[in-house]
Amino acid sequence: METVIQAKVSKRLLSKADRLFTGTLDGRIIEILQNARRAGAAEVTITNQDELITVRDNGSGIEDFSKLLDLGDSDWDDAMEKAEDPAGVGVFCLAPRQVTISSGNKKVCITEKAWTGEPIPILENGNCPKGTSLIFKDEPWDLAAVEKHAVFTGLRVTVDRKQCAREQFCSDKAINYLTLGYKVEVREKKTLNRWHEYFRQGYYSKDILVNFHGQVIAFKYSPVTDEHLGFLVDLTGDATDIRLMLPARTMLVENEALEQLKAIIEIEAYLHIQRRGSHRLPFAEYKRARELGVKLPEAEPVFDVGLLSGDTPEPIEVTMPKDLPLAKCYRFDGNYQGVCDTDDSNAHLLAAIGKFNEPFVPVSISRFYDGYSWADLPTVDKVEVKLGKELGRGWPWSAVLVAVQSIRITAQTSDGKVFDSDVVMAVLAPETVEWPWHRAEQVFLMPEAREQLSASHIWFHLGG
Repeated sequence: METVIQAKVSKRLLSKADRLFTGTLDGRIIEILQNARRAGAAEVTITNQDELITVRDNGSGIEDFSKLLDLGDSDWDDAMEKAEDPAGVGVFCLAPRQVTISSGNKKVCITEKAWTGEPIPILENGNCPKGTSLIFKDEPWDLAAVEKHAVFTGLRVTVDRKQCAREQFCSDKAINYLTLGYKVEVREKKTLNRWHEYFRQGYYSKDILVNFHGQVIAFKYSPVTDEHLGFLVDLTGDATDIRLMLPARTMLVENEALEQLKAIIEIEAYLHIQRRGSHRLPFAEYKRARELGVKLPEAEPVFDVGLLSGDTPEPIEVTMPKDLPLAKCYRFDGNYQGVCDTDDSNAHLLAAIGKFNEPFVPVSISRFYDGYSWADLPTVDKVEVKLGKELGRGWPWSAVLVAVQSIRITAQTSDGKVFDSDVVMAVLAPETVEWPWHRAEQVFLMPEAREQLSASHIWFHLGG
């Protein structure tokens, strides 16, 4: 009597109906490689020929062909269920394609109608090598499509005789959380390999990478503001409650296990920074580390000299003497948040082009660093501008440019000092001009400015 198999849906699948698979090329490659790995394969060979894809592995093979089309009931053992929560999709990821599957001395040809319940026979296949072979039509499974999904599986995968890259997802320095089923590693981003970067989608992304037995999932989480850190989570194969959303299996389930993982990542981030020995964390994160039992040194001083901000160009530069400690500098009052206020602008100009008996160096420090000892500096409290006789004015761009006979700027600091000097440039608040909706900056220049400044020197204060 002929033996047949018939597609059916397991009741177990109904409990996962909101997490079913999707039929993308990436999804098919991932599922087939995962099946080979779960079957104990060490090698997978993929060939593309005459529009047919052939996938062979050297795993344990198919023990019971009668369960091959049991959607949602792939008969993995209890340990596999606890470690990976397989959906039981199996070869259904290839539906509705016609697929010939061989394993041991059996084979079956799954037709399009067989996916929806039409019985098909299990045939004798003679003496076949160990493992499983699948043959089906599909778009090319070329090296570019396969390699990114093979690189962290631990499998030796070849595509048309070309070897896929194999990389260790975490280094030996990863911390193994045995009872939770994963390893966690915090690394400097510059040490990540090109495959990590592929899944991170950019140096400045906030992605945490999770290696779900070869399938890499990225989720956004930023435990600290140190943009140079990368975070890796590698599932070990032990029981875990980390789960993938179905059907796509491209996102992690938001559950208590994920929240616990985030808490662990936060602690590991601070421990990594502690081992590194230096940081630029905001004071709130420095305090948070202490709350978690991780003692960090104070952040390295983070400041801009004058109104300079990172790589933002501002031609009139304040020179800070190399031997001048930060403690001898003066902090702006903190109102400057990226838009020049005239007091800060004039203090900057005074420091840049004024002449003094002792250094006057104003600095910008973000309020995020308030609380560190080095941020507690005397401040620039008051700035005054005295102008000589007006010689003429014009209206370039959106500003008022005024020529005057003399300019003197005076700055008073919280430690009782006064810095004043003649300068060739100053800025005052906008004035109301002929059109009430148009308020223009007033930039004042002495005639000597032609020799001391270039046109670009005033462009910043004209809104350039």
